Amino acid sequence: MRQNFEQCDECGFAWDAIAPHDIRTRIGHAMNEAANLIELHSVQALIRRSPQEWSAVEYGCHMRDVLYNIRDKMVLMTVEDNPASLPLYGVPRVELGLYVNDEPSVLAQEMRLAGELFGRTFDALPKSSHSRVFLYRYPREAMRTLMWVAAQALHETEHHASDVRLILNT
Repeated sequence: MRQNFEQCDECGFAWDAIAPHDIRTRIGHAMNEAANLIELHSVQALIRRSPQEWSAVEYGCHMRDVLYNIRDKMVLMTVEDNPASLPLYGVPRVELGLYVNDEPSVLAQEMRLAGELFGRTFDALPKSSHSRVFLYRYPREAMRTLMWVAAQALHETEHHASDVRLILNT
């Protein structure tokens, strides 16, 4: 029996409970679900309910960028020993207005593509790379396996797909 050592306080996601075959399907599902909602509610998706809360489009942009960022980290982990990596800087991206001009329909396509590309990349990496380690800085600095990093991508997509549902009241 697997023991879950780490769990998200907000959504209950347990990184150690994720199997490699879960990654592609579940990320694809979460990205497609959030993309469909953003596309369907395109006007509402652009609106912040409060100045402190991101819009559904901002969450969607974040989800897309997280997958590209983590995808690159997984490649680094596979080919380099102790690679250095740059953080995503998710909050500054929003604060700098980098997502202000993203159109919901275009974003939805990009989200689906990011999910598919991430899944294909993860599936293509050698299974032996799943145990390679890397210094990962979020949510706390720790040495993480590539499998944990892939599970983190899944957590980000599922958690934020839930945020999109909540924001759009669906």
